[in-house]
Amino acid sequence: MYEHVIFFDDECPLCHKAVRHLIEIDEKKEFAFAPLNGKTAARILVGPLESYRHVNSLVLLEQYQSSARRFWIRSRAVFRTYWLTGGQWTLLGIFSFLPGCFGDFFYRWLAEHRHQFKLRMPKEPWPADRFLP
Repeated sequence: MYEHVIFFDDECPLCHKAVRHLIEIDEKKEFAFAPLNGKTAARILVGPLESYRHVNSLVLLEQYQSSARRFWIRSRAVFRTYWLTGGQWTLLGIFSFLPGCFGDFFYRWLAEHRHQFKLRMPKEPWPADRFLP
């Protein structure tokens, strides 16, 4: 079973490309993926965490079946994902230990302008076993 869940905007082509990249580099298959507007997000991101469903970011839920869950957003979510992936990606993952303000400036700009890049949704099907509703 997967150890971590990455929530993403299911209607964003850039987010789809990011998820496809993460699936490719996740050789140990530690990550599952779920849309921010899906049933899994509605079940997990409740109460004080509900704001994560509208944060305009990837949201990483680390150790999602544990009582020691940790949530990461924006650039720290991306860098933490690289850290957890390990291998050659660990070097990028080191940036997850820096305060978010360093990478979040670029992340927020990219998130706000992502629809201007005229990217298309990928046509290839998802590997269904990696996705939660």
